[in-house]
Amino acid sequence: MDSTAPVPRDCGQAATRRLSFEFSGDSREYFRIWILNLFLSLLTLGIYSAWAKVRSERYFYGHTRLDGSSFEYTASPISILKGRLVALAVVLLYSFVSSQFPLTAPLFAVAFMFAMPWLVVRSLRFRHDNSRYRGIRFGFDGRYPRALIWYLLAPIGSVLTVFLAYPYVACRQQQWLVRNSRFGDARFDTDLGTSSVYGVYIVGGGIALLGIVLQGLAANFIPAGAGQLLLPLLSVPFYYLAFVFVDTQMTNLTLNHASLDEHRFESRMETAAVCRLLITNTLGIMLSLGLLIPWAKIRMARYRAECTGVLFRGEPDRYIQTREAEQNAFGEELGEALDIEVGL
Repeated sequence: MDSTAPVPRDCGQAATRRLSFEFSGDSREYFRIWILNLFLSLLTLGIYSAWAKVRSERYFYGHTRLDGSSFEYTASPISILKGRLVALAVVLLYSFVSSQFPLTAPLFAVAFMFAMPWLVVRSLRFRHDNSRYRGIRFGFDGRYPRALIWYLLAPIGSVLTVFLAYPYVACRQQQWLVRNSRFGDARFDTDLGTSSVYGVYIVGGGIALLGIVLQGLAANFIPAGAGQLLLPLLSVPFYYLAFVFVDTQMTNLTLNHASLDEHRFESRMETAAVCRLLITNTLGIMLSLGLLIPWAKIRMARYRAECTGVLFRGEPDRYIQTREAEQNAFGEELGEALDIEVGL
């Protein structure tokens, strides 16, 4: 079922070795951070949530290692709080204006649609600018016009093709994300092709279609009444499996086709393993009334790290020293960015 693309590529004369990501977080340790964050956020009516976010991110970054070195999260809680206050002000303004002038609600909806690509850019820039590895900062150089095309106009246009063009849009979105990201002054690149993405979506669509077919067949054997009302539940597992398959394999494809200079990336996540994790995590959270959320996050972070690696050509230390020299020579300008999270 998994369609992970092959990664190996001729890297010339220099030796290539796989550097694996490692995650050393502990559920009990993170639970103490999580429960304190939750308590203080409730106590301060959400104000502390900015500090809670920074504490959580620094924990996960600090416990994620590559070649023996941890990542760093450098965001300021004040910057995050400013972003959230702005978002809250916009929501309150919308609520007030739409209640007093109902006809303006569609205008707000349209304005928000066109603002979404801008939020995508700002969110990505904030996260990249506040992420470091061995003292070198990541960066994101994407701009609003391209984000507007690939995150708003193109998805809307794909509706006119009954979503047949959506895999092409998804491919271009991933290309845009990768090619506008950098590590210091070194840019990431990708050779992700549209045909591979279509393959993933065709399989995912086939899984969902199978659920619809089975639901239709079952309708012929179940008498009218309460049983008919439960029929849609038969297709839910297939929709869920289709979603997990597409999400997992798109992650694999994106990483397996990404590169940083002559170095390649690798992802080996399996749909079945991710499904087991998500189902057991969900059951654990439900049965514990939410207290096992830290346990679920730690398990998923550990699995993702175990499945991800870098096919590194040459000596990592020499490469890092080169990036450090470039960063020190040209300096960096860290712009202000509002931390308004956008799910990607």
